[in-house]
Amino acid sequence: MTADAVNEGLAIGHTAIDLEHRATGRDLRGFLHRGRQLRDILLAFGPLGRNHRGLRLPLVGWVVGLAHPGVLPVAAIGVADDLWSGEERGFRAHLGKGASTGVLKLVGIPAFAFWRTRSLSGAVLVGLSANLINQLDTKPGRAVKAYLAASIPLRAPKAIAVLLAPYDLREMAMLGDSGSNALGAMLGFESVGRFTERQRWSAVAALAGLTILGERRSLGALIERTPVFRQVDAWGRQLS
Repeated sequence: MTADAVNEGLAIGHTAIDLEHRATGRDLRGFLHRGRQLRDILLAFGPLGRNHRGLRLPLVGWVVGLAHPGVLPVAAIGVADDLWSGEERGFRAHLGKGASTGVLKLVGIPAFAFWRTRSLSGAVLVGLSANLINQLDTKPGRAVKAYLAASIPLRAPKAIAVLLAPYDLREMAMLGDSGSNALGAMLGFESVGRFTERQRWSAVAALAGLTILGERRSLGALIERTPVFRQVDAWGRQLS
């Protein structure tokens, strides 16, 4: 907030007030406290985005790419979309826009997956997996929960999603396209490694169906209209 005020040219004053401060020393508790302060400063001065309520929050999805270099290019493409995308959403809107970061994402993620898997089915599967988790990232924690649920049968890595979940759910930070696409791509690559060619195309058909459904009707709205999904979706989230 102080940095925003300075950037807007507002005058900054310093006023002494009568408050007590619980000072921390040079012990483990003190170093952890200052470490959390440094973390918050780095997040605040990193890339920022607006969530579904219009709150401006740090974008932390790039951390997924750093934790799992196998999806780092996907996270990087997502960062570009987070920072320079327009208002368009969905395949049709992105393609209708022409040259944009959305089109880069639609082309770049499958292309990278094809290079890694040397397989058309693998490229399509990874691309649709990334897109599906991105489609679900419309409320805090929704994409992370979907990833964790799918990661159990696929035995995909869980640590980074578990670490990011509290920040996402409490609206301290947001995944953005970088995080949701990277998590989805991780599921896709795990599927490619575990599925036969026939199973891959079956998964592609299922994901394509969900993608078409998401293009025609909001997946988030469907979740909120289904009592069981709505209850699970709300776990841990702050009240709006």
